[in-house]
Amino acid sequence: MSRIQRLNDWVMDVIDTIQPYLVEVAYFTFFLSRHMTLPLFQEYVQSEIYKQHGLNNTVVDHEEIYFPPEDENKPGPYYEAHKESILAVLGLQMAEGLPSVVTVIILGALSDRSGKRKMLLWVPAFGSLLYSLIYILILYTSWTIDGLFMASALRGLSGSMTAFYAGGTFFAINSVEPEKRAWRLALQEFLNGAAYAIANIMAGFWVKDWGFLQPFWFTVICSAIAFLISFFLVKEVKIPENIQNTRNYTSENCCIDTFKPMGKFFRCTNRKMVKVWLAILAFQTYAIVHIGQINTLVLYLRGPPYGWPTARIGMFLSVIMAVAAIGTVSTPPVLKLILSDTSITFAGLFSKAIGTLWVAVVKNETVLYFSILLLVLELLPFPMLRSIVANGIDTPDQGSLFALMHCGESISYFLAPLMFQAMYAGTLHYFAGFVFVISVLFLILPVAFTIGIRYLDLNQPSEYEPMDGDTEMTGGGGDQSLESEQQPALQDSIQQSEQQPISIISATEQRV
Repeated sequence: MSRIQRLNDWVMDVIDTIQPYLVEVAYFTFFLSRHMTLPLFQEYVQSEIYKQHGLNNTVVDHEEIYFPPEDENKPGPYYEAHKESILAVLGLQMAEGLPSVVTVIILGALSDRSGKRKMLLWVPAFGSLLYSLIYILILYTSWTIDGLFMASALRGLSGSMTAFYAGGTFFAINSVEPEKRAWRLALQEFLNGAAYAIANIMAGFWVKDWGFLQPFWFTVICSAIAFLISFFLVKEVKIPENIQNTRNYTSENCCIDTFKPMGKFFRCTNRKMVKVWLAILAFQTYAIVHIGQINTLVLYLRGPPYGWPTARIGMFLSVIMAVAAIGTVSTPPVLKLILSDTSITFAGLFSKAIGTLWVAVVKNETVLYFSILLLVLELLPFPMLRSIVANGIDTPDQGSLFALMHCGESISYFLAPLMFQAMYAGTLHYFAGFVFVISVLFLILPVAFTIGIRYLDLNQPSEYEPMDGDTEMTGGGGDQSLESEQQPALQDSIQQSEQQPISIISATEQRV
């Protein structure tokens, strides 16, 4: 055997060993690119708009420059430029979010129909690659807002990060046992948070020292890695024949056959489907709060009363997300021993509410850092609610359902900035932290939906299931093989008793 053949065999053995975790590798590189582009494009848009207004591109440190002391009722030039940049960022996010709503549904339906769930991974990765390349082209030529809108629209048409979320969730829950799904989803949330932390640190210092060009080239490399892994190395999940998709429509219409099966998700005919939709609604309403805060916090820290530089903002956001990611991956294995998924979700919602209020009312920079500890569990609701949804639907339909679920998240990605940044722009002159107070009030919605899930769990009707659970015959209800061996003997005994005449005397003697 030649050296090349031995090397090839060794490489294939390594790939087979790490195969179950290749999706997580692509997951990390994709979201590393995604989370770098978020502050990069916001900072880039703001810097260019400042130049158009003839203002200094450096961050101001005093609120008086935004609001001149000689005329407190008339905002200064930095305020107008700052507000214009907020609206431009909002428009770019809508240009990406609206197309992705439709695309993620199409990809989900096609993936279930064809059985090729990898398209939920490589298509958005390719769109992210094109997005970064267009920004690089603009940086090499000249500023144009139309080019930025084209880049956002292309990434939206590829499904954006919501399609990748759906694909990553599908592969995570179908590569482990059901009882380990919550931890595997928490691992993906940890990688997402870690990517966010690393991306903000790198973007902050990189832009400060070298500008925007090199960071965008790095996002191209990360997106290319995610695309290559998803397209060439990730293997499709094999669905057992006993749970294969049984939906066979022969309407001779491709669209009807592809999308008609999704209609059953909207028929809540049993408690399990009601529970699934409550989890989806809790997920979406919490995502609106979380996404709205992330997109607004950069502008909040950059404007009054803080006026932080880019590097400092990136460091602060990175530490927040890194601590939250560690809390997300480390707490579920421990909390699952004593708490249910809904109880863990409540813990995450409470952490989010307390930490957000702290950010809103505190004006001291040193005291503001304490919010990092208060937000340590803010990411927990995402994996817990995904786990609840996954346990309520069969494997062949999970691609479509998660596409619907993250379709709502696509709406959140432009609806949340629309709501929060509009509120921030309107209240900036009066109380900059008011937007975070409102976001805490919005948390009432996911709390209410989670209470509904908890109610269904506690009031689930008890049904008699023979030979299942803790019984005397199974010795604690664990061994299925022992149960299967006892069933034939039990049936033979029943048949023999049916063939024998009923003896009243023997029955009476036994009672005596």
